[in-house]
Amino acid sequence: MPADLRRASVLERIRRDGGASVAELARDHGVSQVTIHRDLARLGEDGLIERVHGGARLPGSGPRALRVATDWSKRLESAVLEKQVIAERAAQFVEDGSTIFVDSSTTCLVFARHLERHSPRSLTLVTNSPAIANELHAQSIHVVVTPGELDQTLRMIGGRWAVEFLAGLNIETAFVSAGGVTLENGLTTTRRALADTLKAASASSAKTIGLIDSSKFGLSALLAITRAEELDALIADDNVPRETVAAYEAGGVNLILADGLETASTTA
Repeated sequence: MPADLRRASVLERIRRDGGASVAELARDHGVSQVTIHRDLARLGEDGLIERVHGGARLPGSGPRALRVATDWSKRLESAVLEKQVIAERAAQFVEDGSTIFVDSSTTCLVFARHLERHSPRSLTLVTNSPAIANELHAQSIHVVVTPGELDQTLRMIGGRWAVEFLAGLNIETAFVSAGGVTLENGLTTTRRALADTLKAASASSAKTIGLIDSSKFGLSALLAITRAEELDALIADDNVPRETVAAYEAGGVNLILADGLETASTTA
């Protein structure tokens, strides 16, 4: 089982039972306890679980710590498996030797983790995400981080410096997400800095691909990023309702449904 899917399964087990021991998780997933310790360390860094002696539990479930779930941790917990299959499908659009932009969304973080695990021979990855920059260690991936102002809530870098920096680049493909997507308003967000940054990245890219899980279809926020039909592709999981798929295709949107979700759920 790929590491990201195993971590998703570990998180689901802890959320279901309130906690689990390292020994139990290692036995159930057929891996060493050292591997589980690494998985728990990653989940702990993301704020999704709390490490305890011999295992892990949900944050705030113990007497010593009451943590408030952040917007970031909530988004990381949502649509975990859906983001995995979207990431796997999106990786097929990445060519060796290319330059890509990957935005600061949690969906794109999952995508970047997939690229780390299946690294191209050579890739330049531009991002406005401190989380992605911190996690990518593959020597074949050259990481470029935009300058700008840090938004701690969204964990993204934006503002005029980021926009001006991106405007001077030549990028093959920009991978972007959004808070919601509709046929009428396209990809949308609530933050001006994010909208401006993603527009700049798209303008500097030969292609722009949207990565949107099915829970965001039908949602619309204040500010437009781009219209759905202007994307070179919009990749979603196959939980998008069939009538929605038909409407998007009739509207000229190149909607690609990433299959394999049922298989991923079974293996996880």
